[in-house]
Amino acid sequence: MLEVIIGFAYIAVFTLCIGSGVLKLLSKWFDLPQTGLTGRIVTGAITLSVAVGWISIFAPIGVVVHIIMLILAGLSAWFSRKEILSCLKKTRSSVGAAEYIVGAAFILLIAFASSRGSFHTDTGIYHAAAIRLYEEYGVVKGIANIQLHYGYNSSYLGFAALFTLSRILPSALHITTGFLMIVFTLDGLYHLKDIRAHKVHLSDAMRIVMILYVFMNLTGAMSPATDYGTNLMTGYFMCAYLSVYERDITKEHKVNMYALLSVYGIFLVTMKLSAAMCVVVVILPLVSLIRQKAVGDILKYIGLGLLSFAFYPIRNVILSGWLFYPFEAIDLFNVEWKVPVEYSLIDSAQIKVWGRYLFDVSKIDMPMREWLPIWWEAQEHYDQMLMYGVILGIILLIMTALVNRRFKADLTVFALMIAANLTVWFVSAPFVRYGLIFLMAVPAITAAYAYDTVTARSKHTLSGYALSGICLLIFICFFARIDHYVMDDLVFVKQNLTKGYYVVQQPFDDPEMGVEYMGDAQIPVYYALGYDEKNSYYTCPSTCYYTMLERSEPMGDTVKDGFKAIDYAQY
Repeated sequence: MLEVIIGFAYIAVFTLCIGSGVLKLLSKWFDLPQTGLTGRIVTGAITLSVAVGWISIFAPIGVVVHIIMLILAGLSAWFSRKEILSCLKKTRSSVGAAEYIVGAAFILLIAFASSRGSFHTDTGIYHAAAIRLYEEYGVVKGIANIQLHYGYNSSYLGFAALFTLSRILPSALHITTGFLMIVFTLDGLYHLKDIRAHKVHLSDAMRIVMILYVFMNLTGAMSPATDYGTNLMTGYFMCAYLSVYERDITKEHKVNMYALLSVYGIFLVTMKLSAAMCVVVVILPLVSLIRQKAVGDILKYIGLGLLSFAFYPIRNVILSGWLFYPFEAIDLFNVEWKVPVEYSLIDSAQIKVWGRYLFDVSKIDMPMREWLPIWWEAQEHYDQMLMYGVILGIILLIMTALVNRRFKADLTVFALMIAANLTVWFVSAPFVRYGLIFLMAVPAITAAYAYDTVTARSKHTLSGYALSGICLLIFICFFARIDHYVMDDLVFVKQNLTKGYYVVQQPFDDPEMGVEYMGDAQIPVYYALGYDEKNSYYTCPSTCYYTMLERSEPMGDTVKDGFKAIDYAQY
């Protein structure tokens, strides 16, 4: 636990320095308002993730890369020292003794959860092993042929690989999820302390959602799971968007901030395709800049977007041979190591039928009217209540918009972005955990929108009573989920109090692995021996599935030469 807290502090300083330097450079290009502490840290995290993504194409993410990034962080700190000191001074002066105590308590709680517990299922299947691949090789051609999950690709796992410090410490750290949980929890608490003085409360509602999301997933804090990382970063993305909407800044500042957030939205795609529709927010600044005929700014933002994204499809092609895997509609490459289309089709079908709780790929074409009742009955009670909250939120949004008789362009784009993400989530793989941040955002933000409308007008009207009544129902829908997870967290704390790990962090699981020597060069590739087919961080390269080794072969004498699927037609 002590190791985890020190690690949190290290990443915070690291990302703050990098983010501050990047924002100062961007301010030389664009007219930007002052950015707070959290915005600087998030900018740093995104910058490091992008840097790791590009570097991994050419080199492993080991000690040398970490030292280079550390030197850049030091240079960045010197370059932006005035801005960093000013930001820290402003934050410190606005926080009282009571807030320090509350903040410290939350840090200790999240550090406790990040130091012990059980790993997310997918961490045992491929997250930990993919992090090790970043560290050992950066990227390997056709590695998805020995386990399809490697083709999913996520910049979040690259960010995690940068901070495992596995060549320096006795065991690899896995603290990035806990770190993000702390950053966004403290950010929410900091802004919500003055909630009564706020004229509008949309970003407040989203920050409450972020805090709730953290404590609904507290037991998974030590897992570098892509679901957690993506949902946390996406949640803050929505917070930042709504904060820009609410801020009293110039129109030019707003356009530039929305444009930078569009780059953020594009980056989110590299974390997980479940957040792909966040790119919808690009509509607003693009239209504004086109109207201004600001061709230079448009080209600069396009350049930033490409820099923040292009490494992702390049890595995709190297890992699997597909531009986006598993997505067969875009088939542009015919490289030797390409995952066969029939494997990809089965993989994408499995994702869909598992999300629909059908668990049988032969049912992939089952009509919605047949699988929807099955999916609904499979949901936990508190998840069903959340769905009711989403429906009530949509109704509340329509009613509030009618009462206001207008809906600003900023909010229209924001609503379209959430609607697009939820639509893709529902059609592709409607596991609640995949789209949880959007599902929670809809009722919370619409309730805040209705509250602002009611308080700005006469409360004692029919519309005021109607809107307030629906807000109350939404709270009841949320309460079922909150009640469940509060008990979950209390049980977790009770069960783990005596399990140690108060100094160091619980290491990655170390399942039993076998080894297969492949090809003429006898390249060692490891495979899971246990009945649960759990992969290992400690053996590389490795796979959960021996059957995938049987249908794959190396393309050279080393792992770096890559792997390809066996073409049985040639035999």
